Amino acid sequence: MKSYKGILFIFMTMLASALLWTFATPFETIHAVNKLSHIVGGLAITGFFLVFLLATRSKILERWFQGLEHVYTYHKYLAILSLGFVILHSQLQDMIPHHEKGVETPLRELAKELGELAQYGFIALIIIALFAKFLKYEHWRYIHRLLLLPYALGLYHVYFSSKYDLFQVTPLGIFTAITAVIGTMSALYMLTMYQDMRFNHRGTITDIQKISANTVELELTLEPKLSYQAGQYIFLKIFQTGLEKAPHPFSISGGDGQTIFVTMKALGDFTKKVNQHIQLETQVAIEGPYGHLNFDKGHQQQIWVAGGVGITPFISYLRYGAINKDIELFYSFRGHNDALYKDFLQKYAETNPHFKVHFIDTTTMDRLNVEHFTVPARTSIFLCGPTTMVKRLTKHFKSMSKEIDIHLESFKFK
Repeated sequence: MKSYKGILFIFMTMLASALLWTFATPFETIHAVNKLSHIVGGLAITGFFLVFLLATRSKILERWFQGLEHVYTYHKYLAILSLGFVILHSQLQDMIPHHEKGVETPLRELAKELGELAQYGFIALIIIALFAKFLKYEHWRYIHRLLLLPYALGLYHVYFSSKYDLFQVTPLGIFTAITAVIGTMSALYMLTMYQDMRFNHRGTITDIQKISANTVELELTLEPKLSYQAGQYIFLKIFQTGLEKAPHPFSISGGDGQTIFVTMKALGDFTKKVNQHIQLETQVAIEGPYGHLNFDKGHQQQIWVAGGVGITPFISYLRYGAINKDIELFYSFRGHNDALYKDFLQKYAETNPHFKVHFIDTTTMDRLNVEHFTVPARTSIFLCGPTTMVKRLTKHFKSMSKEIDIHLESFKFK
């Protein structure tokens, strides 16, 4: 799946920033290095505007990037790029000859000091974000939201230390104002309003099925009914004492929308507690759906590849009933407890001639290798599973042909 619209949006926004800062007229003559420093600083603050905007989980942006996992990939690398611009801006400021810096007023001195503070804040918080896997999600989420503080300091620095009058109604002034307002509102929205505005499907847990030693399937009865397509996922909050109330992403493994099924494997602190302590009639709230594994839009001939709990979006589609696509599923798992819905898949293959399934238990077999696969023309490939597996197999499939039709889901929330 391509995300050209999203990439073009980022490119055009950053290009507009660079051009506006390049051709704007300062209110006093400035050194060439100072001019370059302003351009780089402008790119930094524009980059962080995009970082906050991408964090809102906008459905429009999700469509432009062809999946929320791609949105978060660009969100991550934009933050790193913007931090690089911040550091470069600071280095360029130090290179300006002292006699070229002009008269420093108390207001400009304060703005410069706050700019340095913003730089240290960005460095600290982005480094913490990069080590997210070592933090509990709830802690990471709050630390991540603190990026608003250095962003606010950075905006103050931009407006009050700049050699350009950004309060004037000029193309640069208008652009800076629009991006500053949207960036700030996006951050405030995620801090204060997102939880209340977007989780408008409420419900209860009406059934709990233990489908393996470390995996549980929850039946959620919702109000209002959720409109979704097989292959999509949701963000789920569970309101039970002792469980983290932060939203977590889970694929929908079936249901008619009034009731949906969510399958959880005990992989982290949250899912382990759910597997051990979840109770019937517990209140839940969901937001979504997201995802672009649209099997109906694929070709008649399809290859599915699933890893572990990544089987759930495929189960959701098969639960609709008899299929008329020609599907060959390769299901990789690690040991008996990881083989979710194995009996269901075997029975489905026995009763539907359009469906074939291959089980790959990596505890007794080599991992799935597609290097020697022959993919017929006009075949759609769908992959869902661990990120490393999806990336490895996608690379191999793409090496066969640049025109291959590949759809994947390897969502990482942090």
